[in-house]
Amino acid sequence: MNLDWTFLRWVCVYAVVVAGLIYYPISDLVESEALKSIEAGGLMSLFYILLGYVSIELGNKKKNTTFLKIVLGGMVARLLLMTGMVLVLLMVYKYHAFSLMMSLMVFYAINLVLEIYLLQKKVSVKNQS
Repeated sequence: MNLDWTFLRWVCVYAVVVAGLIYYPISDLVESEALKSIEAGGLMSLFYILLGYVSIELGNKKKNTTFLKIVLGGMVARLLLMTGMVLVLLMVYKYHAFSLMMSLMVFYAINLVLEIYLLQKKVSVKNQS
């Protein structure tokens, strides 16, 4: 597996910038339970995009049908994993539900843009060769 350090740098920069932009203004406004839920949502989302990166890289050199199976199968597996993690955080650890779900929605939207960018880049390079 060949690592795309440019994309991984983008993910790291995004994580640091978004954490800084969100943490400082919100830390004074919300209670610690909600802040813990927001942090958990951010970390889950970061884990999600890194797993997506791995599935894209694993399927990159394969035929188109195999590539789609790996990427879409990986997406289903990641969504099931994230659903399980959310259920554990809400039911077992009693995280603040609204904060967790809203932070997941915001982080997921940002990660989706990054993942689509990576997919578009990989597919266009694949089609040129």
